[in-house]
Amino acid sequence: MRNKIDKSEIYAGTYYSQDSLGVYHLILNEETGEMSKPELCYEAPNAKWVSLLGDRMAVPVERAGASGTCFLELEKGRPKLLGEILEEKQTPCYILQDEDGIYTANYHEGTVMAYKFKDGKPFVIKRIENGEEAGCHQILRHGSDLLVPCLTRDRIRFFDIEQGYVPSGELVFPEGTGPRHGVFNHDHSRFYVTSEWSNELFAYQVQGREFRLVQALSVLPDDRGKREAACAAIRMTADERFLYISIRGLDLLAVVDISREQAKIVQHASCYGIHPRDCILSRNEKFLLAINRYAGGIVSIRRDEKDGKLREKAGQAILPQGVSLVLK
Repeated sequence: MRNKIDKSEIYAGTYYSQDSLGVYHLILNEETGEMSKPELCYEAPNAKWVSLLGDRMAVPVERAGASGTCFLELEKGRPKLLGEILEEKQTPCYILQDEDGIYTANYHEGTVMAYKFKDGKPFVIKRIENGEEAGCHQILRHGSDLLVPCLTRDRIRFFDIEQGYVPSGELVFPEGTGPRHGVFNHDHSRFYVTSEWSNELFAYQVQGREFRLVQALSVLPDDRGKREAACAAIRMTADERFLYISIRGLDLLAVVDISREQAKIVQHASCYGIHPRDCILSRNEKFLLAINRYAGGIVSIRRDEKDGKLREKAGQAILPQGVSLVLK
């Protein structure tokens, strides 16, 4: 929903608590960075990751000891249930939707579930096993492949969709790295991965299934607090000049200049809260939005579009146990 005053809708996913019951909705003013008070949009315990494709929403859900994925359709901003598939012991931590299907990653079970819709109802087409506690933490598309970072296995595994999800390659990282999330540039010639355990940024040149590592860079300001630090989200600006990485434990946001051949950390900025998880850019990229799990809620931070650096806090919406953000 957009109007003359440039506004966007935000949907936020949360861990379950007495104060956080599922998916929340709020409005962002993209000119001022101010946000409305979060309102419960859909009650679903442990709906920690919100995925949105057009008006179709998918979120994790836990019901009566069973876990899986809930599929919704937004009608005039309100969610209508299309179906739930509860075939997992733990809720997935990440959901990707595209024109080919819906994919979920389960950190604890080490599984990837692939879904499609038929006659308006979701159904399972494939369960990909990566081993118990493999730490599957994200899913990315690259050509015909699904890329799955397996954090505890120190690798990113490839699966070919067109060949029935058979393994089609992998990127192997040094032991104790913990690859968590990655992002491609627009033409998929560059790939950037952030690691949770070693707190590094890995930059690759990409051609088809050939990934050549060109740089590994620490994203921490120094060795202080190294044991507590744990990188989480990574986001790229539309002009492909900057990355933003959230760092739990240190409560920081790292700003990375990738406009030159070698990436360079240009700033460590406050997340204005405790335990930053996801971060996203506003549509006009005047603001970076960070969601904090333990304190601070959702914060909009003004950014300098020339040097990428984060400036002052522009808005704040209190929401406990926040995990993910998506704009509509």
